[in-house]
Amino acid sequence: MSIKNTLLFTESVMEYWWRYFSNRKFSGDQKFYVVYSDLDHDIPYQTDTDINYWLINFKIILPTLKLGDVLPDKRFNEVRQAYLALVRQGITAFREVPTVMPHFGEYTGLPFLAKSLLKQINCSPSLHTAAPFLIYNMGAEYLPAEEPALRRHIGDIVSTVIKTKKHALIDVAFGMFLCQTTVEDRLGLKFRSLESFFTQEQTTRDKIPYEHIYRMYNEINDLAKMRPGGRAALPGLMENYFQEIGLPRIKREESNCLYDLKQKTLVYPPELNVGKGWF
Repeated sequence: MSIKNTLLFTESVMEYWWRYFSNRKFSGDQKFYVVYSDLDHDIPYQTDTDINYWLINFKIILPTLKLGDVLPDKRFNEVRQAYLALVRQGITAFREVPTVMPHFGEYTGLPFLAKSLLKQINCSPSLHTAAPFLIYNMGAEYLPAEEPALRRHIGDIVSTVIKTKKHALIDVAFGMFLCQTTVEDRLGLKFRSLESFFTQEQTTRDKIPYEHIYRMYNEINDLAKMRPGGRAALPGLMENYFQEIGLPRIKREESNCLYDLKQKTLVYPPELNVGKGWF
């Protein structure tokens, strides 16, 4: 990879983290949509995967560097700009449509690894899903020999963010939608959603009901098509979908709860806590 492309890639990653951490402060009276539901609560919380949440995206670095080797500078810069656009759209959605998750009451392992460093806010769309899905789609298009490994890696990422309860199923669905619009609208490529892989192979591996994610993802797409002008701005689309399925809004100090999608009511299981978080 050229020194120029390496520096550009590093700059893009730094912008991602700067934007992410600089958009995590809200006023005390801010209300957040509850994205954690009974569907999520049926999935066991696995504390031994917490460390993976912090390390798993490092596997994306090597294929990204390889893209810098195989792509002309102009196309690599287009991919980089698409990545930055994806991040900016996600951050805008965080600010305009704030979301929250509960914390679980028990942790195992080293405290500084098992206890979340982050407040459980800015959940949807899941950038932990959207950004790796973008790299997967670029790798599948331009590095076909890397596709099987990248597909397994995407499976590990999505499984980890769900099992560690850092993201709800709906967050992943919106992360996929964000990536889809980026791949198709900015890069002119067909989006690879990996639906059959997740609903068959990955479900066999981790027992997560991915069919619910793809049902939501397809509902989001259908809703977007119904809006004037076709695809909607992400924040407005999120708000419309959240209201359509009845998600309530609460203050963060009330977030030790889940939303029962069938009964249309908040439930407060004893194992859920209000997350403190350091950042």
